[in-house]
Amino acid sequence: MLINIHTHQTDKQANEQIIYNLIIPASEEELEVFPSDETPNTWLSTGIHPWYINESNHKSQIEKLRQLANYKDIKLIGECGLDRLKGCTLPLQEEIFIKQIRVAEDVKKPLIIHCVKCFNELVSIKKIVRPKVPMIIHGFNNNFHIAQAVLERGFYLSLGSAILNDNSNAAHLLPNIPIEKLFLETDDKDVSIQEIYEKASFILKMPLDKLEDAIFANYSEICQ
Repeated sequence: MLINIHTHQTDKQANEQIIYNLIIPASEEELEVFPSDETPNTWLSTGIHPWYINESNHKSQIEKLRQLANYKDIKLIGECGLDRLKGCTLPLQEEIFIKQIRVAEDVKKPLIIHCVKCFNELVSIKKIVRPKVPMIIHGFNNNFHIAQAVLERGFYLSLGSAILNDNSNAAHLLPNIPIEKLFLETDDKDVSIQEIYEKASFILKMPLDKLEDAIFANYSEICQ
């Protein structure tokens, strides 16, 4: 079984299990009908993405997250997190991120995290809040020193299509990630999870079936 830990695509292969991401909308009108009847019948994650925090309506967004967080098909909380390049002010992003961590703690579900140029803040928040739930940084494509810093603090890393580029940070970093801290994903890219697993298998010099088993074991360890 190919676990695709984070995707915005509904199509999947016969041997793939996706965790489809539902982004909690910003407006009150959208919140009233969220999620829609068109929500895929699969495993899900849901959260308030930092790009879509509504500065005047974030309390309603958090309340919607609390309503959904206990649903059986919701396997992870997020994607949520911090983005220095886009979205509302960083202090408000931090406030909403911490509130989502609290929700995840309440329902004992892992977090899937979006982090752009805010790794110091992310590490500081984890140190202050001290969540017990696992925290997965998705789409990781940063350098070795950042990877080392977050791995030492217990984060999981999910790599995506960047590993298909031999010159990417993700491709160079992959052999240095402990296998028990690794996930793979497609995110919003038009690429198959099979291709990503095959490239990871090649880089790691690890049989594909062993890699599949290892990542499935990681998922089974942190998700109910």
